[in-house]
This record gives sequence, C-alpha cells and structure tokens, in this order.
Amino acid sequence: MLAVAWLGCAHTPPAERPVGPPLPFTAGAYDCAAPATWKTTTFAGLVPAVQRALVNEDSQSALTVLTSRHYAQEITCVAGYIHDESVQQQATATDKDLAARRVTASAAWIQQQSTRGLTVSNYGGEAH
Repeated sequence: MLAVAWLGCAHTPPAERPVGPPLPFTAGAYDCAAPATWKTTTFAGLVPAVQRALVNEDSQSALTVLTSRHYAQEITCVAGYIHDESVQQQATATDKDLAARRVTASAAWIQQQSTRGLTVSNYGGEAH
C-alpha cells in the first residue's frame, strides 16, 4: 500500500546507481513464467525497482541502470507486466498521467529490447 501511495506522488524518484557494468545481454525468447528466466531475483522482488524506473524523468536510463543488477529479460518481463497493468489503469483512472507515463516508458523499453533480439512472453503468468 505504501508503494502505491508513493508512486502517486508528483516528484521524480531518485535514480538508482549502478553497482558495476551491465550483466551480459543474451538475445532470445524468454518465458517469464519459467524459473530459469529468474537468475538474480524474483518477479515480485523486481517490481518496485522497475516501477520506480518507469516513473523517472529519464526512465530508459533508469531501467538501464538496473541491468547492472538484473538481466534484461528479467527487467523486460516486469516492464511488460507493468505496461499491461498501466494500460488498464489508464483506461479507468481519473488522473491518467502516471499510468500514461508508465505505458509510454515500458513500451519504449520493450521495443528497445525487441530491437536487440530479446522477446518475452507470459509476463502475466502465474509462476511469479
């Protein structure tokens, strides 16, 4: 509940700092419901960091910072889930700005990863 209230604030959260170079990128198709996809964390464990990154003024850089701790497929799985949730929220919310921002930022990240050869599926699956 606190995270939801915090995300509703109008200020930009501070950017996370990289802990080192990005983890190796491996193009391919990943099933977000497959345990093998989750090497650094769990789905639920990564949701808060991706949510914060998506509302950052420079969301793409904020998501890229996460690649120093998490693999691109993990971040993309969570971004896909948040994208779909935000589309639904945007349709029903009275204040559509936050949801619209997350929709735009997550779509840009997913497209960027797709261009690099990474695709994810099942990001709304039950295995998280």
